[in-house]
Amino acid sequence: MDAVQAHSLMFGRGSLAAFEAFTNQETALREKVGVLINAPVEKVLLTTSTTEGCNIVVNGLQFGPDDEVVTTDGEHPGLLLPLQASGVKVKQARVTEVPAADALEAITAEVTPATRLIALSHVLWVNGHVMPLADIKRATGLPLLVDGAQAVGAIPVDASVADWYTVSGQKWLCGPETTGALYVANPDGLRPRMQHFFASVRTDATRLAVVHLGHTMVAGLQAAMEELPGWGFERAAHLVARCRDALLGVDFEVRTEAGQGTLISFRVPGEPVEVVKAAYEKGVVIRYLPDGWLRASVGWWNDEGDIERLIRALKDGL
Repeated sequence: MDAVQAHSLMFGRGSLAAFEAFTNQETALREKVGVLINAPVEKVLLTTSTTEGCNIVVNGLQFGPDDEVVTTDGEHPGLLLPLQASGVKVKQARVTEVPAADALEAITAEVTPATRLIALSHVLWVNGHVMPLADIKRATGLPLLVDGAQAVGAIPVDASVADWYTVSGQKWLCGPETTGALYVANPDGLRPRMQHFFASVRTDATRLAVVHLGHTMVAGLQAAMEELPGWGFERAAHLVARCRDALLGVDFEVRTEAGQGTLISFRVPGEPVEVVKAAYEKGVVIRYLPDGWLRASVGWWNDEGDIERLIRALKDGL
């Protein structure tokens, strides 16, 4: 990122050579994202976040007050707020406090003849449970919008099961802030009410882009993705299981089931915000959730020592 910025400062960003170089780099990044989520490059556009991707889709669908969207009670505001702002009727299936295996039934039970869209996270940010996307699509036959913020880079992803799938660059892909992507199965299926220069010069999914990512952001996410190891998913799954067992082993309450995503939601005695602050003072970063639970994010870059430090920090705070 520093090298790209320095080059722009030295030689300028408006030359034909600079434009061609950036276009090639942008395409290469879209290709890399596409390989990771099983999507062709022409159906992938770059965004600043999953929130932007959700807004692009929801705005482009132009639903009315008589239309209905089914989502869940475990959604991040990045998806939920665009749905609410659209004026559509939003129904939230109760999935956060039921076994992961019951999520499909809970979601399909909310579907009615007025339902126009299923919109939900691949991995719920509040408990780490993985939603059965293929089963949902098969059971409902409805258009499917997926918030992939807690999935891409954390677990294997096949975005082609959905109609739209959002990608966060700064989370599990370890890229810089304000980077992301959006998979669009049918670029002609949206009627965007916000448009970018690309809308006048391109015919693939990139014509739906709203924000033009800076050269440094593209370079940063591309470099980060080049560091993703082939063994990352397996290693992360191993560490998540070990972390979950460690939390249970000291009698902490864990609501994340085994074999889910890379987020572990748990509860310990004490006020959540103070627990988070105390852990941070010991070099451990966790977060508190709106419903009072705590969450640890475990990635392939962690090791067993990190889990031991988490447990020690939580026990010391009691």
